[in-house]
Amino acid sequence: MVELDHVVYFSEKSPEMNVKEHQATSIGGKHKNWGTFNALTYTQSSYIEYLSVEHMDIAKRANHPLPNLLLHDLERGEGWGTICFRTDNILALNDRLTNEGWVTSGVLNAEREASSGFIRKWKMLFIQQDVSNKLPYPFFIEWEEPFEERMKSLREDGTISSENDQLIISICEFAVTNPQKSVEEWGHLLNLPPTENAIKLPNTELIFHKYPDDMERLVNVQITEISK
Repeated sequence: MVELDHVVYFSEKSPEMNVKEHQATSIGGKHKNWGTFNALTYTQSSYIEYLSVEHMDIAKRANHPLPNLLLHDLERGEGWGTICFRTDNILALNDRLTNEGWVTSGVLNAEREASSGFIRKWKMLFIQQDVSNKLPYPFFIEWEEPFEERMKSLREDGTISSENDQLIISICEFAVTNPQKSVEEWGHLLNLPPTENAIKLPNTELIFHKYPDDMERLVNVQITEISK
């Protein structure tokens, strides 16, 4: 089973500027091998990542699926970029996908250095795909810490405030040229049954809308406050 881990907004601003502009947002850290840095808005079970280029030369040399997509999309300006789902067994997920005929990146190691100096580590998995205006496939993540432990530590250090804990990312909307094709493809990828133009996950819903533009992307993220 997979759940929404985070959505990625490709930003032209520094993390400090994104913290100023977006409520309940905090500095994330630096991906030194990618030349990027970020700010994060946490919710109860997922988060928004505002991803920016810190060192353009490193980002261009990284040859990594996420920085590659970031650089491509920023040519048209800021906007929603892609979406990530978490799993507790990324090796088994990779095996399933390759057995089903998907071509993957293989499991990749990644890390981020927080402003405190703490190194947070995780594993990532991408579906092989040329960077273009077509809808990018989601990518997958397995954190080094179990989910509940990671969230507990983020609450204890104040990264997730009581305000953050009352929020959920309830809907993620995608603009695509062929919603039926996209929802069936993503349903297969996530091993979840689609319903018309939507896929229901444990902690969010994915909805695919027809949009006659050549740029297929995540276009809207709906954040809902949980009733107390």
